[in-house]
Amino acid sequence: MPNQTFFNLNEDKQNRIMDSAINEFSSKIYEQVNLSDIIKKAKIPRGSFYQYFEDKKDLYLHILETIKQTKLKYMGDTFYNEDIPFTDLVLLLYKQGVQFAIDHPKFVEIFDKLLNNRNDIYDEIMRENLAFAKAYYISRIEKDKDKGYIRKDLHSETLAEIVSSLTTNITINDLDINNKEESYKKMNENIKHIMDILKRGIN
Repeated sequence: MPNQTFFNLNEDKQNRIMDSAINEFSSKIYEQVNLSDIIKKAKIPRGSFYQYFEDKKDLYLHILETIKQTKLKYMGDTFYNEDIPFTDLVLLLYKQGVQFAIDHPKFVEIFDKLLNNRNDIYDEIMRENLAFAKAYYISRIEKDKDKGYIRKDLHSETLAEIVSSLTTNITINDLDINNKEESYKKMNENIKHIMDILKRGIN
């Protein structure tokens, strides 16, 4: 994570560094990003960069954390509302996630490249994030079982994995930033179909 010296910078300089880095990481996979390009476009001395971040990976991890925290803000109180049934919760969270993707296409590009590159950072980051998402879904599924919304014999871990994988893939595959309205509509329709299948089954 950044050194305190980065957070001591004025907002304009912080944004300049972050914008430069986000542009680079959204257009290239991690290994192809040249730190010199980020520094040049941010208009800072190379020595100054190392007062803010340890290295390229440190900067990249900070961007991924920024993406995570920004997305959580879109989910707001929904994420912590335990009164919403699981299937309704997934629909609401997904809708909020779609709006996040529409508003922040470069964040989606960065995440897409991380998913497809499967490097050491992917293992480091995604293992933790996917475990968090899976544990969250399992806890909500178990609560719905206790309330009688979901049948007791259903395997909670499997359902959590299915929902997590499907919602991620829809966002990545169906997002079209050049046609936001249609893209938003398509993604929300797809998740409704998926949740309908999960709720009703196929028999």
